[in-house]
Amino acid sequence: MKLIVNGRNIELTDAIKAYVEEKMGRLEHHYDFIQEIHVFLSVEKNPRISANQKAEATVVVNRAVLRVEVSSEGLYGSIDQLVDKVERVLTRHKTKLLGRAKSAKGESIRKTGTEEELAAELTDEDLEGVFLTYEDEEEAEITTEGYKS
Repeated sequence: MKLIVNGRNIELTDAIKAYVEEKMGRLEHHYDFIQEIHVFLSVEKNPRISANQKAEATVVVNRAVLRVEVSSEGLYGSIDQLVDKVERVLTRHKTKLLGRAKSAKGESIRKTGTEEELAAELTDEDLEGVFLTYEDEEEAEITTEGYKS
């Protein structure tokens, strides 16, 4: 992954560059398809703008260029918010690519199998919003009627 840090209306110190490299470096561990990240840090000189510390990132990945922009009152806060936002955008892009790959193979991205196999794979997080209907006191049937995911 190639990382380029530029500044507009601001002097980039070694500490700022190291902070950006440290924060953006953790993205490389999770997403191996990143080719380049261009980070632009700037300060707006207008006194009416309260969130005058701006951080922008342009992420070059396979088949796409993703752009993220964040403003806040502090430069380090802007960098932190920028990394979080870039991570969300990369997760969404990766999910989209995985969905396309499965649909190209003719596979469904939904889980398939018997009800017993699916029920064995369910966790507490998966059961959030699922309604239990009791026909007998001893048996419970799992349904998702009326639930929008």
